[in-house]
Amino acid sequence: MKIFFLEVVRAIAELHSFSETAAALNCSQSNISYAVSEVEKYFGKKIFLRNRRGCQLTIEGESVVKKISNIIDIIETIKKMRSWAV
Repeated sequence: MKIFFLEVVRAIAELHSFSETAAALNCSQSNISYAVSEVEKYFGKKIFLRNRRGCQLTIEGESVVKKISNIIDIIETIKKMRSWAV
């Protein structure tokens, strides 16, 4: 699982839009869709409900996104710790 995929899912949960997430992360909408499909495949859960006005989290998606946010926060903390070890 790529960390970027997790960041994509968290960003979509905040922005409620694949296209806005693509713009915010400076990548194509197809990359965003691919990342979501890989995360959904990995966890075996549908994370987002998509419609013309954007997307929203499923009940399972709410739980997954909370865990993903925790994982990303831990990774960011570890990256900061790495810079301390000089």
